Amino acid sequence: MVLRLPRPWKTPEDADWLHLTDNEDLRWVGRPSRFTIAFSIIGGLVLALLGIGLTVWLLPVVEATDFPRWLGFIPLVLAIVGVGWVAFVYLNWLRLLYVITDEEIYLKFGLVSRDVTQIRLDRVQNTAFDQSIHERILQYGDVRIYTAGTNTEDITFQSVPNPERVKVLLTELLSDRAGGTGGQKTLSQ
Repeated sequence: MVLRLPRPWKTPEDADWLHLTDNEDLRWVGRPSRFTIAFSIIGGLVLALLGIGLTVWLLPVVEATDFPRWLGFIPLVLAIVGVGWVAFVYLNWLRLLYVITDEEIYLKFGLVSRDVTQIRLDRVQNTAFDQSIHERILQYGDVRIYTAGTNTEDITFQSVPNPERVKVLLTELLSDRAGGTGGQKTLSQ
């Protein structure tokens, strides 16, 4: 299986927050589904286009009157707000990254500042996934990871594409670890 890493880094070695051991391999890398931000992006773009359109329409009207010309540019505020909203939503989506390796689970928040939660697979007790009706239609949902011990925390991969596949991968990794194969499948399996 070829693993394609999402930007902003091209290889795992470029991600200074991801600490892989010599025998550790990436098994899955993901973000929340793009469907979770689609309506906000479309809304922001519509608002930006509306601001530009109103400016194009209003500018000749203002120039034909005695009003100051700058009044014709007031609808550009809508365009600026729309573009700002699109940038905010996209960067907010980009800041969240989920990683599963043979040995660890990572949850990373942030672009400039960073908050990384790292849990060893041997601390995972159980996994589950859930989807609402619209999430099932759009093929995304939440994967819940329950951990053991009082010093660890449970993790939820929110709105990930194909959550059942992620849950199956985690189940296989946990089963491999319990079987003593250390995350490597043998030929007899």
